[in-house]
Amino acid sequence: MLDEIMNQALLIDKTNLTNPKEILYVFKEEINKNQQILLQANKIDNKNNNGYLIDFDVINKILTRIEKEQIFYRQVILSQKDEDKKIIYGKEIFDQGNVIVINDGNTYAIIEMIARNILAANTTIFVNDGYMYGVNNLIIELIQAILEKNNISKNLIQMCITTNYEKVLSNYANIDLIVCIGNQNLQREVLNKSKNKIILSGYENFELYIEDTANLDFINKIIKTQLNIDIYINKSINLDIENAIYVDNIDEAISKINYTSARYSSAIFTNSKENAIKFIQNIKSSTTTINTSPTIERILDIKQEDLIKEKTIIYPIK
Repeated sequence: MLDEIMNQALLIDKTNLTNPKEILYVFKEEINKNQQILLQANKIDNKNNNGYLIDFDVINKILTRIEKEQIFYRQVILSQKDEDKKIIYGKEIFDQGNVIVINDGNTYAIIEMIARNILAANTTIFVNDGYMYGVNNLIIELIQAILEKNNISKNLIQMCITTNYEKVLSNYANIDLIVCIGNQNLQREVLNKSKNKIILSGYENFELYIEDTANLDFINKIIKTQLNIDIYINKSINLDIENAIYVDNIDEAISKINYTSARYSSAIFTNSKENAIKFIQNIKSSTTTINTSPTIERILDIKQEDLIKEKTIIYPIK
């Protein structure tokens, strides 16, 4: 199965991918048209303890944000005009090539990576263990149907269900870029086994350090979201939360978070300005929040620039 998927990816002709933004617009429309079907699949995933309840507002925000991207396949950007030499210098956007996205099955991450890789015209294979399979499989089928209607091979976007990441990564000669989205255990496994360039993201993995209970009602609301949140509690406060990690002070909290976290988004709840500043300065997460939810942004920390190649172009002024 994996060998077949890889072979199909290597045969993609991108000649007809002339308007990637139009593909993206249709993708957003099709997701909204098929909400009921996606929700039915989502209910089955949840019933099988293999998913979470998807929010179409989050999906639309993701796609609306990406629609504003100004970096896309075959775009030409004028950078400099040299009148003396009668030469124009510019940049043209090209694809990275064959991209493998190893992920934890998070539907939001998959949708964003589909959209961004369509803009970049990357051949993309999603690899995960089948979490949220019903919804994610329908999402893949939707984008494949759109591609075929535009005379583009559906194999531009594919999904492979496996946890044998070593076998996937052994195809390094046919891989141009690895994107790994998940917790630190997944990131370390991929880092140890990959010979290719890797982009890492801890998307939807959060840390919460609590040393003050003034916002306890709000903290409980964050915990009840049932997202992937690791909770650290200062032993000095009387707070009992199941599966929490208890620490002696902020230094121990920072040390543990930096060592074990996915470095995506971390929050501190404190009444100490000094500790808030220390947390901001020393935590290695991409997003840090003070006395508010670490889930407030929920933006995939991978930029469009990461998924493309720029070629310098030089041509004469006529």
